[in-house]
Amino acid sequence: MLTDKLSDNGLHWGLQALLGALLLGGLGPIALDMEGVLPLSLQSLLVCWIPLMLGWRAGGLAVVVYLLAGIAGLPVFADYRSGVEVIAGPTGGYLLGFPIVAFLLGLFADRVPGETPRQKYGWVALGMVAGHAVILAFGIPWQMRFDPTLDVTALVQTLARPIALKSAMGTLLSVLVLRGVQGRA
Repeated sequence: MLTDKLSDNGLHWGLQALLGALLLGGLGPIALDMEGVLPLSLQSLLVCWIPLMLGWRAGGLAVVVYLLAGIAGLPVFADYRSGVEVIAGPTGGYLLGFPIVAFLLGLFADRVPGETPRQKYGWVALGMVAGHAVILAFGIPWQMRFDPTLDVTALVQTLARPIALKSAMGTLLSVLVLRGVQGRA
């Protein structure tokens, strides 16, 4: 989607990946407090959105670089955390699901049908929701290793609104970016 426009302007996919990793590392740690609900972290939104915009090579590599930076100690994970202990902790499964989601969504984006912008935005919305579902599929079983009494139904219900909000934000961001790149108002 966006990767073709960037390539046309001389930004090779490796540079696109670096820019994606910087965006994820810079904005991913931000968590918005939603009273009474889990904080809304931007990292999963970006982990889904970047490969949908940049494809599997640049998007997938951006997420891998992001994870390696966090493991190496840069405070790029949610709430500015970092280190192997975050990966080894209760939320590690979500993080380990990120590269799989990135590559899957990147492959999906590279093959997105749809000739009209409206069709592409619909596919982005679907990709955002599907990506978050895959992240949950990795994260919840991992989290259950730390808390076998975890109420999965309640957790999914609690996460449904933030995921819907992130998916809507990612779709809106796609509309704004793609229209901006295409020169539409």
